[in-house]
Amino acid sequence: MLWQKWQLLLGIAALVLPLTFSLAHARIRIDAAIAAKAIAQNSIPNQRQHRTALIIGNSNYKLADTLANPVNDATDIANSLQQLGFDVILLKDADLRQMEEALESFNRRLRQGGVGLFYYAGHGLQVDGENYLIPVNARLEREQDVRYEAMAMGKVLNVMEDAANDANFIILDACRNNPFSRQWRSLQRGLAAPTQSVKGTLIAYSTAPGKVALDGDGRNSPYTTALLRNINTPSLDVEQMFKQVRAEVLQTTIGKQTPWESSSLVGSFAFNLTNDIKRDNLKPSTPQPSPLTPPNSQGKIAFIQPPSLVEVTISYSRIKTLGATYYFTVHLPENAGRTLQQITINQPESAEYIRFNLNESVAFKGTRSQKGEKLELKDISSDEKTQTVSFTFDPPVSPGSEVTIGLKALQNPQRNGVYVFGVTAFPMGETSSGQFLGFGKFHFISTSNTNL
Repeated sequence: MLWQKWQLLLGIAALVLPLTFSLAHARIRIDAAIAAKAIAQNSIPNQRQHRTALIIGNSNYKLADTLANPVNDATDIANSLQQLGFDVILLKDADLRQMEEALESFNRRLRQGGVGLFYYAGHGLQVDGENYLIPVNARLEREQDVRYEAMAMGKVLNVMEDAANDANFIILDACRNNPFSRQWRSLQRGLAAPTQSVKGTLIAYSTAPGKVALDGDGRNSPYTTALLRNINTPSLDVEQMFKQVRAEVLQTTIGKQTPWESSSLVGSFAFNLTNDIKRDNLKPSTPQPSPLTPPNSQGKIAFIQPPSLVEVTISYSRIKTLGATYYFTVHLPENAGRTLQQITINQPESAEYIRFNLNESVAFKGTRSQKGEKLELKDISSDEKTQTVSFTFDPPVSPGSEVTIGLKALQNPQRNGVYVFGVTAFPMGETSSGQFLGFGKFHFISTSNTNL
């Protein structure tokens, strides 16, 4: 009898144990599948960075000329960016308070990281070298009112700098003619070239600094029409995209409008990543050079550590003054990797072109206030078509040096305001690649004011 019970228990165990193991094994497979799914879901944000955009279009001004396109432009750009994965804040016909509140919200979202984009279409103007975006309720009877009635572009740049995110884009289709110029003494047209720079930022203007953009006859402006046509191109690098936009606008306007960009991007970026999703990580587009090898881009020689523009001063800043000297000081670091052979100084198109007496140009080590050894210059030339002056050092300047170039103007400008000069440095070599150092800014006034 005991033997029979023992056999029965063994039979039950033989049936139950495989079933228990099978259920446990299935549970293990289920848990593993859940874990794998969770890991896959958590990796998705790393493949595509967060994208945030603030889009403003102002058309219906209360105290200025109405513009036909900006609200349409902003609406269409917002729709395109949403399709490209951007989290969009869209404002139409906004007053100053709405613009400032939206900028604060934009700042909070940018701090999450990723990519930021600011687009503005509407009236924009410059005062003393600073660009301002005009709300629909702005009351601008005098130039002094602009600081209180409009949004300074510097605020947008500060927000992007504060966020310290991966990359930022500012697109301004705002270079229409100043609607308040009839009431003001200033004759400054369009927008000014940027004098403030933020690393990893591209600023795009619908036309060149100091020039006026066209509003267009269709639904969108010529600039935004070209932008909408190119922004969705799969895997198209952003800088190449803006070149294509420029070519289209030049053709559409028969050469009357030339879009312009200023970029400090350090990697590749494409708005439409359908075929190349990893480009959104903004990795460098070329392999990084070793510490002892200068970068090589298509066979061109470049600095390892670029020079920097450290100071610009002027001997006399009063308008119409004869023979004032404009000083530009450049620092070439110890680890530049190359000697400095040439510097070019370019004046972007503006209300007035300043000419120089090149025969009286000087160059020396140190700064204006602490002059050192005199440096020899050769091949000093001026191209009035591009408004560029070039200086070649003979011999080239060694790394670890600070050098100053002095340009003597024939005459200071006739009108007061801020004038900017772009400075570019070239290393020694027949195939050298220029490094843009930034803009030097000179403020001319109608009363005597000497910078010491």
